[in-house]
Amino acid sequence: MGLKSGSRDAGLDEEDETAEEASQPESTETEDAPETSDTSVTDRDAAASTQTDSQRPTMQSIPYKLRRDRVNEGREQVPFFLREDVIDAEDGLQNSLEEMLGEDVYKSDYREAAMIVAQRNPELVAEVLREWGYDLDAV
Repeated sequence: MGLKSGSRDAGLDEEDETAEEASQPESTETEDAPETSDTSVTDRDAAASTQTDSQRPTMQSIPYKLRRDRVNEGREQVPFFLREDVIDAEDGLQNSLEEMLGEDVYKSDYREAAMIVAQRNPELVAEVLREWGYDLDAV
């Protein structure tokens, strides 16, 4: 059995390879360079191909930013009223996000992301609402 192309040590010449072949029966495989038949390679490739096909991403698994054509695609417009100081602070938020992410961020995206953060963390929203005067009798 010969060594596979590219698996040869720098100091190994053809004479050493021939002596190694003569000392081992043809059916014996070494741990360092296992032989694989063309059939098993083909079977492995077919299995990998089948596995790849079943793992093909769906549209929903592709991030929203990459699967949309327009920034507001798939979004419903809802009235969103903000006080002036909140609007003034938006530029700072947008700049911070763009610096963290290393790319431009749309207002629609960070506003919706903020809503999702709020939905996942209602205790943070409750904390701000308490600052505004909610839940005064519970204190």
